[in-house]
Amino acid sequence: MKWKWLRALLLGALLLVLLLAGGLWALVQGVDRGAVMARAVQEVKAATGRDFAVDGAVRLKLFPRLALVAEGVRLGNAPWGSRPDMARIAQLRFDLALAPLLERRVEIGRVEVSGADLLLETNADGQGNWNFQRSTPAAEAAGTPRTVSSPVRVTLADLTAQDSQLTWRSGRSGHSETLDIDALQLTRHPDPARSPDAWQLELDAAWRAQKLHAKGGVGVQRDERSGKRSIPLDLDLRMEGASASVDGELGLDEAAGQAQLRVQAEVQHTKALQQMLGVALPLPVPAKLRGDLAWRPRELQIDNFALESQGQAIAGRIAWDRAATPQGLQLALRAEGLDLARLYPPQRTPGGAAAKAEGRVFSDTPFPIVKLPQLAIQAELRAERLVLPGGLELTTVQARGSSRPDRIELSQLAFGLARGSFKVSGQWQQPLHPEMAQAPPRVSLQLKARGVAMDALLALTRREAVISGGRTEVDARLSGAGHSPHRLAASLNGEVRLRMGEASSAGHRASGPGDLVEALLHALTPLRRPDDRIRVLCAAARLPVAAGRIDVDRSIAVEGERVNIVMSGNIDLGAERIELGMRPTVKKGTGLDPSAFAGVVKIAGPLAAPQVQMNLAGTAREAVNIGAAVATGGATLIGERLLGQVTDAHPCDSAYAGSAKTSAPQSASAKKGRSFTPLRNLFER
Repeated sequence: MKWKWLRALLLGALLLVLLLAGGLWALVQGVDRGAVMARAVQEVKAATGRDFAVDGAVRLKLFPRLALVAEGVRLGNAPWGSRPDMARIAQLRFDLALAPLLERRVEIGRVEVSGADLLLETNADGQGNWNFQRSTPAAEAAGTPRTVSSPVRVTLADLTAQDSQLTWRSGRSGHSETLDIDALQLTRHPDPARSPDAWQLELDAAWRAQKLHAKGGVGVQRDERSGKRSIPLDLDLRMEGASASVDGELGLDEAAGQAQLRVQAEVQHTKALQQMLGVALPLPVPAKLRGDLAWRPRELQIDNFALESQGQAIAGRIAWDRAATPQGLQLALRAEGLDLARLYPPQRTPGGAAAKAEGRVFSDTPFPIVKLPQLAIQAELRAERLVLPGGLELTTVQARGSSRPDRIELSQLAFGLARGSFKVSGQWQQPLHPEMAQAPPRVSLQLKARGVAMDALLALTRREAVISGGRTEVDARLSGAGHSPHRLAASLNGEVRLRMGEASSAGHRASGPGDLVEALLHALTPLRRPDDRIRVLCAAARLPVAAGRIDVDRSIAVEGERVNIVMSGNIDLGAERIELGMRPTVKKGTGLDPSAFAGVVKIAGPLAAPQVQMNLAGTAREAVNIGAAVATGGATLIGERLLGQVTDAHPCDSAYAGSAKTSAPQSASAKKGRSFTPLRNLFER
């Protein structure tokens, strides 16, 4: 009896399952798939004004969920589009709710997309193909009338996509980019307090072969006052070596293609980021960045930009004009203190090491090829303190410059250094035309310095100063062309002028060879004791440069308290040789014996290590280093004949103006008898 009851129960349950399955099958078969798809086509056409078609099969599936599957789905593009279809979908699956089918209604709660190819593009006027033109009432009246109650209801709660791609194409430039979508999931946000159009997003994709992951919130919202719609964003992004958070909104309808975003990013390394962007990023890492980004159809603007790295901080504003030709980039940056030596540690340059090893000043190593971006860049920088990679510290820095694909121009660089002020401008220009590919880059430089303390300036290049004081002003304008520092130096043209005010020796002697400043001081008073101080009233130089050669014709002068010095000779930057003669002249009324001073001191040899020669009774002494020359400075007696030739009472003024005079000009016969060179006038051999 017991088993009969159990068998009856099992048979009843089985019969119920069969009835339910049969009813479900009958219900499904009662769904007019053609009518549903026809209705869907009509709804999409009415909403977008575009053609919508299903070229493949349409079928119902029971497992794993009840669904309507369509293959070969197409959505037409704008009339001006680059291809007929805006979207092509290999397979489109709609999950159907079971209960509404009992009322002969179709309710779609989930959509799955596979193998989609979506194209977003603009025309030459910037109009996007996502701006749909809905059907007008007149057009609807001419076509099939729309029913008041639709049998198809979309209550989408979940959208997924896989193996798809999204392509962006600019109608102005013809440039296109493709995002390969591995997996996309959109799920309606579970928080009921949020907008009904709020969604949670998770995306795995690749752009330019670099993997991207995005997770966060998106949606659609409408402004109650203006009625404008937008897409709010709250996303976290990750890729190899970098992560970012994005908070803001994207415009819709008339504001399509616009965005207002707050971006914060952290960059650990730039390898993947550089490959993605296709440009070298001179970004110090690790780094933190943030800014308020405004994306408009023709411009990208970043306000409140900030970058932090290695304890350094830079702030400012960035603007990118995408409509200009070439596109324009404007940078306005500021910093309280900026240590480039920490951001970009100095690298050893093989060319500089080779030049030093060979005893040269200018290297023959070619300049690196400068690949400038195809942009018109304008940049400004203000910093209270700027430390260069070599450790040189500048104060109150104001820089303004620009670059184009073929040149870099420094409009102004103003800074404080050595208790003075400097203003620098210049240009680097390189040929872009293929026919001029072998032409060297051209360089020009203008410099103006005022109030510079010579002792502080010398202290930047040496361990101990030779002089103290010496307020100095410098004016320079130079230009040249060359593939390497050596060739550039050999081509220089222009002029350098220098004037130094009152200074005094530091009361000690340097022991290193080639010390020209020390040689000048000891030429003033060669018999002084080591601890004696020498007072220099002024120093001046006017150095005209022609094809890398500087000819000095009494255009370098130093005035001491009782002795003056003038120089003549030449400096060959191409050959890296120097040959200068110094003549000390005793001032009248000082009570000094002219015979106690060296007649002519010759500085000659390579620029990297010049030597000093003393003239003894018309015979050049063997070259010795500066220290040895100073030690024997009082032993040279060449009489007053040479000492008396230069009688200029103000040699600094004459040297600076280039108008030095002599008291005994040469006769015509003397000029005819030998050629004139400034150095030969000083050395009578």
